[in-house]
Amino acid sequence: MNRKGFTLIELVMILVLIGIIVAVVVPRLGNVTSTKAGAFVDKLRADVRYAQDLAMTRNTRTRVNFTATTYAVVSSTTSTCSAFVAVTDPATGGPFTVTINTGAYTGITLTLPAMTCLEYNSLGRPYDCTGLGNVCSANPSLDMTVTVNANAVPSGSITIYSQTGAVN
Repeated sequence: MNRKGFTLIELVMILVLIGIIVAVVVPRLGNVTSTKAGAFVDKLRADVRYAQDLAMTRNTRTRVNFTATTYAVVSSTTSTCSAFVAVTDPATGGPFTVTINTGAYTGITLTLPAMTCLEYNSLGRPYDCTGLGNVCSANPSLDMTVTVNANAVPSGSITIYSQTGAVN
């Protein structure tokens, strides 16, 4: 006989396979923000290292200024720290400012320590420049840890170590 169609067993097996795929894939799709947060931790780490590299290669002071919704990389135009201007972002060609909790970074926030301004000298050593404006800092920084949150849940962090400025 020439039958067309599926048997009941074949239909049940297809439904079971679809159920397994849905059970595995759906929880991962719902957690896209935590995946983005992991990538954002890597980006933040690279951007802070970039600021340190700029300070050392240009022989100037370079800062990373953190707020609740942005961080920006700025550099002194003189050796006396009389003016800090935005660094050019190599990826966009515009000012090096990253806005979080919007666009590609929706749901991502930062938890900042009391120190919200990190300044590197020409040797790559970190300083606390919080509240100093266009004045160079003479206060070496303490270790600084910035926590990245995905939907208000800590998802990762970076630590900038005093003395060396190493970012982990």
